[in-house]
Amino acid sequence: MALKSLGQRLRASVDDLERNRLSERFKGLGLTPLADVVARQPIRVGGEVSRVVIAPRHGVPTLEIRVSDGTGTITAVFTGRRSIIGIEHGRAVVLQGVAVPDKTGSSTGHVIFNPAYTLIP
Repeated sequence: MALKSLGQRLRASVDDLERNRLSERFKGLGLTPLADVVARQPIRVGGEVSRVVIAPRHGVPTLEIRVSDGTGTITAVFTGRRSIIGIEHGRAVVLQGVAVPDKTGSSTGHVIFNPAYTLIP
C-alpha cells in the first residue's frame, strides 16, 4: 500500500501534489469547494492565501487576497484596508460572504467583497 502511494507521488506533477495537499488540508471543515462556488449565493469557503496585493479600486485603497483550495481560486477584496494582521502568503483562511463574478478579467472568476474571515493555524 505504501509503495503504491509512493509510486503515485513520484509520477505526479508538482501542481497535482499541491492540489491534493490543499484538498486534504481543508477536508472536513464543511466548506464549499471553490470550483462549486455559485455567484450571488452565500458561501463559506477556505484555502491558502496565494497572493496579497494592495491596489486602489475606484480611488479607494483595497487589500486583495487570492485564496486557493486545490479545486479553484477566489479573490477576497477588503475595501479601505492596506493590511490585516495575520493575513499573509501561505496562511490558511476561511471566508464567508457572497461571491460575485469578477469583472476585471482576473483568472479567478469570482470576487467576495469584505468577507467575514477566520484565520486557521
